[in-house]
Amino acid sequence: MSNRDKVQPGISEPENKNVFLDLLSRVTQRVPYRFPGQWGYQSYEPRIYRTLAKIMRQATALEFKALLTDYVDFVRTEDLQLDEHFALEFAEICINTILYWVFARRGNPDLVKTLLDKTTGYPDEQTDNLALLWRPFTPVYSPSPLSGVTPLNYIAQTRQHRVLKVLMQYGLLEKERCPAFFVFTIMFYPPRLQVLDELDLANIMDGARRCIVLCTRVLTHISVSAIEAQVSLGRMPLVPDWRDCIPVTRYRDPCELSHLCRVTLRAWLLMIGSRNLPASINALPLPAALQNFLNLES
Repeated sequence: MSNRDKVQPGISEPENKNVFLDLLSRVTQRVPYRFPGQWGYQSYEPRIYRTLAKIMRQATALEFKALLTDYVDFVRTEDLQLDEHFALEFAEICINTILYWVFARRGNPDLVKTLLDKTTGYPDEQTDNLALLWRPFTPVYSPSPLSGVTPLNYIAQTRQHRVLKVLMQYGLLEKERCPAFFVFTIMFYPPRLQVLDELDLANIMDGARRCIVLCTRVLTHISVSAIEAQVSLGRMPLVPDWRDCIPVTRYRDPCELSHLCRVTLRAWLLMIGSRNLPASINALPLPAALQNFLNLES
């Protein structure tokens, strides 16, 4: 039986308004470029990309929230009988396109916040179709979304400090097994875009500095000796004065008690299952200045 035969007839009805169910209906009804049972993503991937790109290109945070609601409803639909391989490919292409537009094309903190608000409540497993923030995506548009980097890795590589701040406020860096690794990524990963003039380089360096400073608001220790070892091996840090970005209390002097309290409280809120970390901080009976401190504003 072909993929097309395994789709429930109900999803092809015109009154269905779900973007992804409608996409699935059009993809499965279209005469494939290959023989039935021999479909490859090349035959339907362009249609998925064009449809989602049209929405994502100018989407506001509210419109993006509606798109995510459609995606969640689509994943939760239980009466879809799809070929397992086809279902996996379809979901991968949809996820890849969404993440590509949010992080690589738009880089809009409001869209990122919307994505976090909508999906942080799902398991942190790459195999879960609703765990979008933990799934790798292809940073440059490609019809084969089978490899790539996670959103946090990509943001560290591109030094998007405004987006990184949002990701960190929701605890994504703290959930990583080796969060200090991202400081090395920020400092040593080569710029993805060709640096055309001094202004471009200055902007990239400024973004890198801001990203390092943000990391120091979450980390209690940064191995300066490991950074120096990389420099001694010939690797050039993107920020020449990188040491000025790292407080001495992160590698030499005792860490500030206020910072240790911030790290401990944030870790506790994450441990008790609070996915929406900013909201849980704002719910604490604390003055606004302390809430801002816990939310990495200073």
